[in-house]
Amino acid sequence: MAIIEWTDRYKTGVPDIDREHRELFSLINDLHDRVQSGSAETAIIATIDALIEYVHYHFAREEALLETCHYPEIENHIQRHRKLQTQIETYRKFYVEEPGNFQIDDFMGFLANWLEGHILETDMAYVPSVRTFVDTVFDPPG
Repeated sequence: MAIIEWTDRYKTGVPDIDREHRELFSLINDLHDRVQSGSAETAIIATIDALIEYVHYHFAREEALLETCHYPEIENHIQRHRKLQTQIETYRKFYVEEPGNFQIDDFMGFLANWLEGHILETDMAYVPSVRTFVDTVFDPPG
């Protein structure tokens, strides 16, 4: 059972970004499924590592898009990305060092809440800038 479901309300209208966001949903749900099924610790760590790797990939691509579109809030957006990367890596380290004290349900809730909030608030804020840029480049006035 998924901890967070993809729906159209998460669509930014940027096909590559939407595809990558759906992949983040998939990775978080895969981790949730592994936890629920009692998968071995190595499977959980491998899934957390895959999530960390994909987050780095997605953030780099999203930041490049925002730079290209001259998004005025790009620095704030990048700071939010770095904060999440640090938080996930801190969770991973704690899980490895103190698995008996790690609250996996709290981690799963954190991931689901972060993803939902980040897309619906932070990412949706850049959509007008991206659309304006795309409209200007592909359908210039005149």
